[in-house]
Amino acid sequence: MKYDPLEESKDLREKITQLQQKKQQLENETRKKLTWEKRKARTKRLIETGALAEKYFGIEDFTIEQREKVFQTFSEFVKKNKVRS
Repeated sequence: MKYDPLEESKDLREKITQLQQKKQQLENETRKKLTWEKRKARTKRLIETGALAEKYFGIEDFTIEQREKVFQTFSEFVKKNKVRS
């Protein structure tokens, strides 16, 4: 078989294209995983916060409107007294 630089060049361009596609796929998977992990952490935080609210405010039987009033009542106090890290 005779050496053909044009054929080799074509093969290398195809390989580059395949590698670029693989890189893009891996970047997309990484981005999706990061998004999923952030959502999972947020969900955990919301559940824990809700559990603490029920524990300390005894709001298990409140409607959503009643719960919102409780949070509105304490909102400004919490914002003003936030611990800065």
